Amino acid sequence: MRIFITGATGFIGSHVAYRLINTGHELVIIARNPQKLTALSSHPRVRRVTATLYDYATIREALQGCEACIHIALGWGDTPIEMLQTDTTATVSLLTQCIEAGVRQFVYTSSTAALGSFFSVMKETDPLAPSDYYGATKAASEAYVLAAAAKSPLRCNIIRPGYTFGNPVVPGGTMQSDRRFHNIVEQALRGDEIVLKAGDGTQFVSAGDLARLYEAVLNSQQNRQVYYGLGVPFVSWASIAEKAIKLTRSKSKIRLEGEPEPSCLFDLEKIRIDFGLAFEAEPDLTEHLKYLIAAVSA
Repeated sequence: MRIFITGATGFIGSHVAYRLINTGHELVIIARNPQKLTALSSHPRVRRVTATLYDYATIREALQGCEACIHIALGWGDTPIEMLQTDTTATVSLLTQCIEAGVRQFVYTSSTAALGSFFSVMKETDPLAPSDYYGATKAASEAYVLAAAAKSPLRCNIIRPGYTFGNPVVPGGTMQSDRRFHNIVEQALRGDEIVLKAGDGTQFVSAGDLARLYEAVLNSQQNRQVYYGLGVPFVSWASIAEKAIKLTRSKSKIRLEGEPEPSCLFDLEKIRIDFGLAFEAEPDLTEHLKYLIAAVSA
């Protein structure tokens, strides 16, 4: 299958791209910087087009002959109008061009932020009530994606990733931008006290596992469905710090501050029922910490 993918040189996108390449697909990718992740560009089953999400004519041409589109790239802005223009408008334009080019399916990357307020158990069918402009942008784009699937032959599905971590998929690749993993490793190596918020954590998912979900959605016949992309168990930052202390043989101590908030969990039965997927973050968390320990120690 020939697949058009945005964000392929980013963290999540690079993991998705390499998984699809390794299972025999051909990719057409767009990227602003022709020097970023050149290992991907040089693959014989990858055609790289230098463009942004807003180079509509270039995208229209690049979509020709593609059977699917995976939209991972994020547009960003400092104001509500900028967020609307850089992300939602770009997504709607890409949807329109996919329909015109005869693309058969579209996979959109949203976020758990589209949900807004979290509560004890979250399901994909819960109403969206975003609490910031990023969440509002994602929720608005989701609405257009679902409407496009209802009004055209384009089959559309939505993935809402949660906290995604992992090592670079290849040398020169990127990692998540959150510094908390790095900070914990650096403090453990120095033997410093590690101060964390009591009860803080999430249902971590590795980028490699998340890529498996993209592949499963792509290979399915599902339409107008929403899927949470997270790991099943809740993992606390304190347990990650304990693992870092053990791996580094550190004398660091952990101090938890504040009162833990009520736990919020995402129900992940839908990806288990539809695709047989249930992600466990622990093995990859250990490997990620080992990678960071080696990088910081070098």
